[in-house]
Amino acid sequence: MLTINSLSKSYNKGKNFALEDVTFNLKAGQVCAIVGESGSGKTTLVRLIAGLERPDHGSIVMGDKVIASLDKFVQPEKRKIGLVFQEYALFPHLTILENVLYGISKIKHKRKRAQDMLDLVGLSDLGDRYPHQLSGGQQQRVALARALAPEPSLLILDEPFSNLDTMLRTQLRNEVFDIIKKTEVTVLFVTHDTQDALSVADEILILQNGKVIQKDVAANLYVNPNTLYVASLFGSTVHINKNLQHAFRCPLKETCCYAIRNEKIKVSPSSSDTDCEYITTAQVIKKIQLGESIQLLLKLDSGEQLTVMTQDKNIADTIFIGFNSTDILEFENE
Repeated sequence: MLTINSLSKSYNKGKNFALEDVTFNLKAGQVCAIVGESGSGKTTLVRLIAGLERPDHGSIVMGDKVIASLDKFVQPEKRKIGLVFQEYALFPHLTILENVLYGISKIKHKRKRAQDMLDLVGLSDLGDRYPHQLSGGQQQRVALARALAPEPSLLILDEPFSNLDTMLRTQLRNEVFDIIKKTEVTVLFVTHDTQDALSVADEILILQNGKVIQKDVAANLYVNPNTLYVASLFGSTVHINKNLQHAFRCPLKETCCYAIRNEKIKVSPSSSDTDCEYITTAQVIKKIQLGESIQLLLKLDSGEQLTVMTQDKNIADTIFIGFNSTDILEFENE
């Protein structure tokens, strides 16, 4: 449904790219999460797809129609793309119903369509209220209703839950995507929160420094990450640098980058009980109870500090930790 070909965008005449040679496809009805840290290019990608920016290179195709390239540019209002932002962008002087009506002023039976959208998001009785009279979660659902009202082919959610506290964010995220599933609309979900992405996305696209690092289903991103950065996004990960290789007596090739998942590091009171290929001693600096698990802040003899998890509640001040070669993640040098 959406095809991005070699898309690039620079804001300083090609010296530094906000987005560089990005290529990916999105199937109809799919939810694709775009994940990356601040400055990774997420916002630039969204603005290019929505028609708020023009690309320096490449093309954007929706269905069989080119909507952006070097010689073609379809205006934003003609792209059939709905947008939901983290600020909601509701008009404070309009009622909730009027906010939803705003984007569908030219369609027939617009009032019925707007009311249907309020019914869909569970706000059918609040149409005569104003945005300031609603909670943050209700405002977010109004923004969703307004974006869905014109029947978009693609819905873009740009960090829609980042302004909400953790408990409300989880609840609203589930509510919003339950609503979206009923419409069968194709979704690009931009977020910096990997838990949000893992919870709702069919596929996850990772951006770093304006480039696509990996696009895959969640399970593969965890088991087969392309880079240390991707590995760190989907689980607590320890970079096995030269100091750690020395501490664990773990000789590895200098031409590669290595890491180990935190849960693969085994904790034991003695070296004989560790049953690992690579072992070292560690001093316990701090213990933090996290439900059934205990988080240990450790200091190795080499001076390196590590954080590991254990279920053992009887931890001495000095312990042994280790891991096996089969659990090591290997990447090209970054």
